[in-house]
Amino acid sequence: MTVQGYEQQLDKPEIISKLSKVSDKLLNLDRPGNEAELQNLGEDAGRRGYFARDFGMEEWDWPQGVGLYGLQKLDRHFADGRYSAYANPWMTRQLDKGLPSRNINTTAPLLSLMELAEAEELSLEWVEWLINGLPRTKELGYQHVTTGADKSEVTLNENEIWIDTLFMAILFTAKMGVKYDKPEWRETSLHQLLLHIKYLYDKKTGLFYHGWHFTGRHNFSEAFWCRGNGWFSLGLPEYLELMRPYVDEGVFTYLQQVLQAQAEALLACQSADGLWHTLLDDPGSYTETSGSAAIAAGILHGVRRGLLPAEYAAPALKAIQAVLDRIDDEGTVLGVSGGTPIGKAKEDYKGIIIAPMAYGQAMTLVALGEALHYC
Repeated sequence: MTVQGYEQQLDKPEIISKLSKVSDKLLNLDRPGNEAELQNLGEDAGRRGYFARDFGMEEWDWPQGVGLYGLQKLDRHFADGRYSAYANPWMTRQLDKGLPSRNINTTAPLLSLMELAEAEELSLEWVEWLINGLPRTKELGYQHVTTGADKSEVTLNENEIWIDTLFMAILFTAKMGVKYDKPEWRETSLHQLLLHIKYLYDKKTGLFYHGWHFTGRHNFSEAFWCRGNGWFSLGLPEYLELMRPYVDEGVFTYLQQVLQAQAEALLACQSADGLWHTLLDDPGSYTETSGSAAIAAGILHGVRRGLLPAEYAAPALKAIQAVLDRIDDEGTVLGVSGGTPIGKAKEDYKGIIIAPMAYGQAMTLVALGEALHYC
């Protein structure tokens, strides 16, 4: 596909080669080389983004769920069965070990597992829990409950909604509603999406805040977090494609306009090297690869499906080249920030650790897979 305004031609063989390396590394992802140092952070560990369960693929939580999602997207490009060959044994191992608490983040693996016959019963149980068992905020929002200190525990984050939830749980709710033709599940997903836009979208900039606190009536530190905006820019085009037959035209147009407004705002703050800063509007914060890959993938997907203007593809492809440049010879995606709780201050986002993460590998797979459509 020829892209107006993009002068540098992407190297298709390089993309295919790095897709293979990144996927292989995802399946064999090492723990951080500086983990001993990170373990010494003590009470500061969580604030800095060090959560031991987040590393590698041998846990059931959101990083691994996003990893599975990336592998599934890759499988659709190469059609060689690598996803199901990996996902079925992976799920069996997790079931044998015992699943963690049900929460927003631990829903993420089912976003792709739900398409396996072996996961049908679990997926049906889980969506019923989301609809009827998950704690709700005011206005019946999906409260952003996460895993606690132990995998069997939860952190309630009472009366809080986070931008992550669109990708981790709302998209799953919609997919299940479509697959099983359950209007109430589809309508729940739409209500959750609209509620999150209502409280997280900033009309002045077109960007999304990390979270909203119903009790305090605030957006915490009002941070425009890169990966959080990436969850939205990646998840919404998929949601719109999935739900188009079930959403009134006026609602569809509204959602498409929100997507375009966000994309326009993101492109306005893209850094010179093509990536985005972890605080989108703060050039003093480091550029972050996983969020940048998600943003680029979402924009390219939106352009390809006619949801975004064609001219948005050129800067997104510039981001793809920058992501390619951050993949080392072993297939490790560099410059990925660790798990990021809502910071009390914007400065907290600058202190999040950098480490190889499953979701960094996965978002890169999705972004490079989208780029193949433009080669």
